[in-house]
Amino acid sequence: MKVLVSACLLGENVRWNGANKKVETLSSWALKNGVDLIPICPENDLFGTPRAPIRLVHIEGETRALMKGKNVLADLDLRCEEIYKEHPDVVGFIGISRSPSCGISVGVKNLGRTIKGSMHKTTEVPTVEYNQLRNDKGKQDFLKRVTKAHEYICSRQRSGTCS
Repeated sequence: MKVLVSACLLGENVRWNGANKKVETLSSWALKNGVDLIPICPENDLFGTPRAPIRLVHIEGETRALMKGKNVLADLDLRCEEIYKEHPDVVGFIGISRSPSCGISVGVKNLGRTIKGSMHKTTEVPTVEYNQLRNDKGKQDFLKRVTKAHEYICSRQRSGTCS
């Protein structure tokens, strides 16, 4: 089963400041459970690393992703849609908290609530933030969700083969 993952969680230095948020146990958990992790970073793809930080702000009834004063939300959403199209056989996504593209519950200044980051809102496959996988129950729940998605995708394929 293929699952997209925020590349910074696997130790790639793609965060806005050139750092990562490597989780030592993520790769071994995936290997043990038959999950093929595919690292992605929409922000690095679009803007490189290092880059200016992106802040979500609600202005005049519209949520914007501001980077150096420019609204890049449409670019982020489009890149995330493209990533999913490039990987039609993925069955899930593991993101990183507080990221405008990879966070599942991202704060928005002046909105008074959180929104889903672009990777979570542009797909129908199960998504999660890594912090939801810190305990066995969270890992088991996500594994059940992606297994169900994998079975559904396989049942729709005509060739009868599914890896």
